[in-house]
This record gives sequence, structure tokens and C-alpha cells, in this order.
Amino acid sequence: MLMLASAISYVDRQALSVNASLIRDQFHLSNTDYSYLITAFLVAYTISQIVSGDLVDRLGTRTALALCSGVWSTAAVLHAAVTGFLSLTIVRFLLGLAEAGVVPASIRGVAEWFPARERSVATGLFAAGTPLGILIAAPLVAFVTIWFGWRIAFAVTGLFGFVWLIPWLRLYDLPERHPGITSEERDVILAGRAPASAARARTWILELLRRREAWAIITGRFMMDPVWWFYVFWLPAYLADVRRLDLATIGAVAWIPFLTATFGTLAGGWMSALILRRTGSLTRARIGVLFCGAAGTLLGIPAARAHETSVSLALISAVTFAIGAWSATVVGLAADILPPPAVGSMSGLSGMGAAVGGIVFTMLTGWLVDHFSYAPVFWMAAVAPLVGFLALWALIGEVRQLDLKTPAARIAKSI
Repeated sequence: MLMLASAISYVDRQALSVNASLIRDQFHLSNTDYSYLITAFLVAYTISQIVSGDLVDRLGTRTALALCSGVWSTAAVLHAAVTGFLSLTIVRFLLGLAEAGVVPASIRGVAEWFPARERSVATGLFAAGTPLGILIAAPLVAFVTIWFGWRIAFAVTGLFGFVWLIPWLRLYDLPERHPGITSEERDVILAGRAPASAARARTWILELLRRREAWAIITGRFMMDPVWWFYVFWLPAYLADVRRLDLATIGAVAWIPFLTATFGTLAGGWMSALILRRTGSLTRARIGVLFCGAAGTLLGIPAARAHETSVSLALISAVTFAIGAWSATVVGLAADILPPPAVGSMSGLSGMGAAVGGIVFTMLTGWLVDHFSYAPVFWMAAVAPLVGFLALWALIGEVRQLDLKTPAARIAKSI
């Protein structure tokens, strides 16, 4: 259910990317204008990260994710009624506000339901919903748009979240009181958790901001997540503008990099679990996969220079595989180092860092494409993740459960 929630949210946000060339032509938008639309989503996403993380920690996974799903699905359907740049900006902003809750809720759900040795695989499974949603969106949105128009495409994709709500509300509950598991399984799930005080969510946030481990995750996502969003939001436009593909062809091939990203999330979770079993070191298991993911993004440089579209698409697919492996691992770090009550807040903080990075990267992308080309953007997307990995590695040290009852050293002293 968490994987489906992630997939549906990305289908809804990707509907704009697939139809970017049509909407830009109809409303007479430049690449810079299109970057503003993406930025409206990311600004809302940034604002909502802290709010949504707090919301998850206060309301619980079940209620908070249901609320977010209802709001983002409404916003997605409203895209069908936009009349121009302003109304489109407003609904994108609303979509970003609500979709920010998916990751904090999912990470907390994994922390609530899985012991450490199973957590990376579980995180990989739910994280696979991100590329899976984009994989589905490209052919689905293109097909509906070709036959019924882009407005109907938004309406159709927006309905998925309302359908998802029905089984979610029936199925999800905490393992402490879920009727569908045995007492032995409950003991396995709850064993090994770090103690946590009953502090309110805002106390978690203040405490987390004093921890260098928290800043490690924030910095890593600040540098890598914008690269993922570049491929999510700009790949269809790149294929149309630079590779000169029509909408039908984009729908036929644009899903491939996100299929490999899906495999990457699963491979990242599996690889991390394998390293953990063989070495017994949670640090090696997580850091090793993160390095492979960051290094893999360097393939974006030859992807931009390739003369053949097929070669470029193959290299981009390898990049998204690497990003998938990174993403499945980095979002799970919150559950690795924190007790479940603080996981939502940590995911919100790191998501805010990722969204801020996305805003900067997106604005630069629109300006660079309008004034130069996509080439410098691909260079930025290749190098930034390695910088983020080095910062994360330097800050996080050993990957271990923190006892948040113990006062943390100030950031300056920690570093």
C-alpha cells in the first residue's frame, strides 16, 4: 500500500511533465515559465515538509497519509480545469503541499512494521513506487491525451488516489494492536527499537537539528534529489526539444528510465541487506550502496553528448538505476538511526532540504536551457550527487540507533 501511494502521487505529478510541450504551446510558456511551474510545486513541497513530518508524528501513519492522499488527488483533478499560467501555478502549489506527506508517512510505516535486518528491503519496495508511478504515467498519460485531450488525462490520474484510500483505511494499523499478526511476529517487529521519550514532534525537530547525523541526510538529499527531479520533470521536454520525438514516441520510450529506476530501488535494498548479512555492519551496508548510486550519475555526461537517441536513453536509464539505489537507501537512514516517533520529523527535515535543492536546480535549469542548452544541466546533475555523498559520509560517521533522550552536542561541536 505504501508503494502504491508513492506510485500514484508520481503519476499525478508526472502528468504535467508528459504534457509539457502541449501545455507550453497552448498557454505560450517559455522554458523559464515551465521552470516556475515546477518551482511552485517544489516551494509548496518545501513548506510542507516540516508540516507533513509533524503531521505524521502527531496523527500517525494511517490518518496522516489518508488526509494527504485526499488533498493531492483533489488537486490533481483540478488540473483539468485550469485556464492559464496562474491557475496552473495554484494547483501545482496545492499538489506539492499534499504530496510532501508521502515519504515521511512511508518511512514511519516501515519503521513501525519492520526490524532493522528487513528494513532496507521494505524501504526499497515502497521506494520502487516512485519510478513505478513515472513508468506508468508516461504511456498512460500519453494514451489518454492522444485520444481524449490533456485535461481528461489529469482527471483520470487524479481519481487513482481516491480509489487507493478504500483499502488503505481498512488494512493499516500499528503492529501493537493489529489483529492480523501473531504475538511472536509482533515481538520480532518491536525488538531492538531505541527508547524514545514522549516529547512532542516540535521537540524532535529541535533535537534533530542539533545532530550531525540529521544534517548528513539533509545534505545528501539536497544534492541528489534535485537530480532525480530533473529527470522526472524535464526528460519528456528534453526528448521533445532536443531529440525531436513526438508525443506518441515519448509515451513509448520515456518510461524506460523509470523502469530501470524501479529495478534500482529494489537492487539497492537487496544489496544493502546482502552486505549487512555478510559483514554485520550497518554502516558498510548503507554507505557502500550510497557510493555506487552517487558514482552512477556520472553517466549523465556521455548521455548528453551521445549522437544517437537510443544511446542517450540507455545511459540515462543507467543513471536512474543508480539514483534508485541511492534513494532507497538514503530515505531509510532515518529509520536506521531514529526511533519510530521521530522518523516522520526527520523525513520531513531531509525532504525540505531536498526540495530547497530542487528549487535552486530547477530555476537554474530553466535559465540555462533558455540561454544555452541542456549540456551544462547534465554536467551539474552528474557531479552534484558525488559532492552530496562525500558530505553525508563525513557527517554521519557510524550508522546506529541514536538515543534521543540524551542531549545532543551542538552542531559546531559535533563537526
